Amino acid sequence: MIGSIQGTVKSAGIDWLLVQTEGGVGYKISTTHAVIASYPVGSTIELLTYLVVREDQLSLYGFMSEAEQTFFTQLVGVSGVGPRSALGVLNAGKVSELQSAIGGGDVAIFTTISGIGKKTAERIIVELKNKVEISNSKLGDQAHDLLTALVSLGYNAYEVKRVLPDIPRELAATEDRIKYALKLLGK
Repeated sequence: MIGSIQGTVKSAGIDWLLVQTEGGVGYKISTTHAVIASYPVGSTIELLTYLVVREDQLSLYGFMSEAEQTFFTQLVGVSGVGPRSALGVLNAGKVSELQSAIGGGDVAIFTTISGIGKKTAERIIVELKNKVEISNSKLGDQAHDLLTALVSLGYNAYEVKRVLPDIPRELAATEDRIKYALKLLGK
């Protein structure tokens, strides 16, 4: 199995790069838009890879980090999610944001991705909820209480986590923090 590729970007498409190694072999690697934007033709690149073997083709997928690669592997393990759809999910946001969406049960973020309907989005959340690392420990007790309160009011956990860093630390009372967060969520 090909675990990583290091070489020079020879050409690029909408969702792929052609990486030529020092040995002269060029590998067409499907990857995210962020990777393609970060590495123009002529630049040196190193990617972790995931090889998909099908009856009629071999496909190579490339990732900048182990977290992306692991999340991709988890996604393709979900029934109904193929490598192309999993790559589409990775194009939808950062791994941490996507994991938070799974933890918060946010079906909407996944249904906006081409090829993923509501049932598949729900399947992703159900099957990966216990597998992904959801970083509630980063939030702290106050922020976790705030998150819980706002989710109980009907707000999406993913949206709430996005506004938490914007809440001033000077607001000590939970009620004040909730009011401020509601203003941010209302924008």
